[in-house]
Amino acid sequence: MNNLALSWTNRLSRFFEIDVAHLIKGGSWMNANFIATSLLGLLSSVLLARFVSKDAYGTYQFILAAASAIAVFAPNTMSSAVIRSVAQGNEGDLVRATSFQLRWGLIASVIALAVSGWYLWQYNLGLSAAFLLVALLMPSTLALNTWGAYLQGKKEYRGYFFYNLLGTAIAYGGVIAAIFIKPEFFWLALGNILFAFLANLILYRLTIKKYRPNKQTAPDTLAYGTHLSVMGIPKGLVGPLDALLIFHFLGAAPLAIYSFATILPEKLIGGLKAIPTMALPKFSEKNEEDVKTFFKKKIWWLLLFLGIIAALYALVAPFLFDLLFPTYTESIPFTRVYALSFFAVAASVIHAALLSQKKTKELYYSTIASPLVKAGLLVGLMIPFGIWGIIWAKLITIAFQIILPTYLLYRR
Repeated sequence: MNNLALSWTNRLSRFFEIDVAHLIKGGSWMNANFIATSLLGLLSSVLLARFVSKDAYGTYQFILAAASAIAVFAPNTMSSAVIRSVAQGNEGDLVRATSFQLRWGLIASVIALAVSGWYLWQYNLGLSAAFLLVALLMPSTLALNTWGAYLQGKKEYRGYFFYNLLGTAIAYGGVIAAIFIKPEFFWLALGNILFAFLANLILYRLTIKKYRPNKQTAPDTLAYGTHLSVMGIPKGLVGPLDALLIFHFLGAAPLAIYSFATILPEKLIGGLKAIPTMALPKFSEKNEEDVKTFFKKKIWWLLLFLGIIAALYALVAPFLFDLLFPTYTESIPFTRVYALSFFAVAASVIHAALLSQKKTKELYYSTIASPLVKAGLLVGLMIPFGIWGIIWAKLITIAFQIILPTYLLYRR
């Protein structure tokens, strides 16, 4: 049976021109990680739907969205540069990149403090206290989270699974505890932000202690990571714009309905993100022409696979909501259409190809143009169409994120 499995693995590798054995080995751990974290996330979501009011949940989502926007002013996209560098043997970049992020994360802390002060001036003590937490803990959480990039760069998918499972259990444990202690938006934010910080602090120290990274560093890692962080500012600002627009123009309850419409597709996309996650180290080992040849032949298989997954989700979504989120049946029509967002995985794979080849100029074009298009669509379509406008804006943006980077990758 081992020989038969090896024979079929070799045949599939030759047909798809990829290392299927690596995909199965790494993918099995990444999929196990997805299943475990998804179960914890599903438990949290079910409890939030049943025990937290729509207004409280919507306000909690607004805090997370605003924190995500503030996070772009910290160098929080250093992970891709670390994955690439560690894959090439430069393990010392873990400590160096984390230290760099801790220093420059103070910019995000100052902005969060300003937002906290503004809400204090508006006599909104709950939001003021929540953004004070963001100022104190979020930048450090993002910096310490680089342990994951180190393990992915080393292709230590087994270690990444167990570490991420521990961190996810701690983080979700904080949210679940808040649900039962006091299901209000401030306590939910406290459970999320505080326990996420503690989880990443523990895992960073465990990674250093167990794997003992070597001292070798690449001279261009911080510069490349800084470029990626600057490129990420437009995307980071526009990413949570949907939640911010809905909260301010439609209210907290509609934001809760929209959040539950997107929650299952986003969770499933998170599992499929194992594909670009494992692709980046492999692409980093290839030259540009090899990467181009791979995409020319195989991207259509990925698009077909994602289309099948989207269709299956659209079919079963009503049954899932009746079972898990019976108080959010208004979200069902939105979530069935939002199944098309699975094609975002293809966009991530193409983006990984650009990252692996250090196509800095092309990355600037892509990462600046896509957020501008998305922002224009979100504002232009939300005002007349509400939540439907937001969903269609995001789907059109995903199509743009596939087409533009593909053109940039192949142009002479």
